[in-house]
Amino acid sequence: MDKLAESLGLPVYVGVILELAAGLLLALFAAWIAVWLTRNKFRSERWWEKKAAAYERVIDAFHKAKRFDYEYLRAEELDIAFDDARKAQLNTAAAEARDEILRSADIGSFILSPKALEILSRYKDASENMPRQESWYEHLDMSWSIADDHMKEFVAEAKADLKRKAD
Repeated sequence: MDKLAESLGLPVYVGVILELAAGLLLALFAAWIAVWLTRNKFRSERWWEKKAAAYERVIDAFHKAKRFDYEYLRAEELDIAFDDARKAQLNTAAAEARDEILRSADIGSFILSPKALEILSRYKDASENMPRQESWYEHLDMSWSIADDHMKEFVAEAKADLKRKAD
């Protein structure tokens, strides 16, 4: 830049100032790019965490739904009667689980993959339209199987979706 300043008939200090200005502009541009890339990475990681938390809530809800059926199946097999407090606890957990699954099916399109939403929709349909069973035990067994099958499918989709986003 000194030679450029001299060839233009400018004092040497102008060339030094131009070199400093060019270096400063280059440094500012590099810093801006670094901040932009870091911000995008942070947003991406935060989005992945929200997505993972949403999948985790639904998987936990499936577990609670299965737990209700499992506990009552076990009680039927062992001829055990639950006290009122345990019945209330199981019923509350099952209702909360169902509410979480239905809520996720309704508002999950914001975070969950289309395939995950389709699994939740099929679960809702299957659990609401179960054929009438001959006994309480058969009803519980079918309900547990529906929840278990859909939970396994949902977990596989969660793993695939979270892996896609992590790559």
